Amino acid sequence: MKKLFLLIFIAFAFIGISLAQITVDSVRIYYRRGYREIDTLYKDNRVQLSRFLQMVRKAHSENTIEQLVLNSYASPDGMNKFNERLSAARAECVRAYLLRHTEVPESLIKKNAAGIAWTQLRTMVAESDMPYCDEVLDVIDRTPVWVYDAQHRIIDGRKKRLMDLRGGIPYKYMYEHMFPELRSSMVVSLYLKTRDGQEIVAENVDVFSVEELNGTFTDSATVVKESSFCKETEEEQSVPVAARGEETVQRLALKTNLFYDAILMPSLEVEYRFNDRWSVNLEGEMAWWKNDGKHKYYQLATVSPEVRYWFKTRKPWHGHYVGAFGGFSWYDLENGRKGYQGEAQMAGVSYGYMWPIARRLSLETGVGVGFLHTRYEEYLPQDGHYVYQQTKQTNYFGPLKLKFALVWRLWNESKQKKGGVR
Repeated sequence: MKKLFLLIFIAFAFIGISLAQITVDSVRIYYRRGYREIDTLYKDNRVQLSRFLQMVRKAHSENTIEQLVLNSYASPDGMNKFNERLSAARAECVRAYLLRHTEVPESLIKKNAAGIAWTQLRTMVAESDMPYCDEVLDVIDRTPVWVYDAQHRIIDGRKKRLMDLRGGIPYKYMYEHMFPELRSSMVVSLYLKTRDGQEIVAENVDVFSVEELNGTFTDSATVVKESSFCKETEEEQSVPVAARGEETVQRLALKTNLFYDAILMPSLEVEYRFNDRWSVNLEGEMAWWKNDGKHKYYQLATVSPEVRYWFKTRKPWHGHYVGAFGGFSWYDLENGRKGYQGEAQMAGVSYGYMWPIARRLSLETGVGVGFLHTRYEEYLPQDGHYVYQQTKQTNYFGPLKLKFALVWRLWNESKQKKGGVR
């Protein structure tokens, strides 16, 4: 009889709790590779955030929010320590976003930087039809994040084995189809107040808990303390953080074309990136050499602005671009027998590729083709004078630029803002 009474009591208790529970909403925010700030134009972030903020404001006005929990993740690509810092920065940026757009007290917001989302990756692999699925799951299940030798040195690890598996075919598949889904922050109202003041746990919220992430499939979950990752205004969002060691993006770069430097025509270029897709470049070259004794002149100056669109970028300043350029040139060329003095105008398209070689240095290769029109005067140097011969003009279509440039990325945008990451 006592057991029956106890079972009935427990059943009624569970029914009471389930009836007291309130439907709780959640939102998943997605990021571009290496970015920390919320980009409302990426995927459906704007729509989801708008819906979620309305729910949060309503719950706050009714004084029913007990706590907001932010779980932030990174994908496996990139170095592990920077992924941990990146997930921490993402959690802080979401916290700052909530504080700007709601009146929820800061004390109600809890941040959890979960690092690499191994648990979510395993779930996605198990539910997919990707190549070598069983072998990938075996690596995730059986290989620790780090494998150490007797001297406690890292000699192997889960990510390395995934990259080596089957020549990298499954890793490439995950990189293209799954990693973008792992670069996310999950914001969830986990605890609400009941009318009698007691806490209840929200049900049916699709989220991996911090305890779960601390289990078999992740390194460790780092609880983020007070920091100033994101004090930027809403207009200053979408500043990228490189996933492999660069914590912020350099917006400005100075360059010199080594090809032109080699032929004694020093060059200088300045490029500014508006975002991860668009940039503007301004280049100039000048060779102003002369030899009065032999009447030889090698004088040439060029100015060429260019607009570029970047694609297939692995991170800022690393990838392909196509561009459209124009330009003006002034020249005086004379070899001791005949001289040519005039001006030229050009316009065309370009293609190039840039890759980093150091923390602030890159190399860039490129080529430009287009149309050039020039009008010039021919002259003969005689007895210290220059005798005019005739005026001509020429049109030309073909290669106009050849580039192998050394790039110095020097302006770190986030350091210019208050609270920027160093």
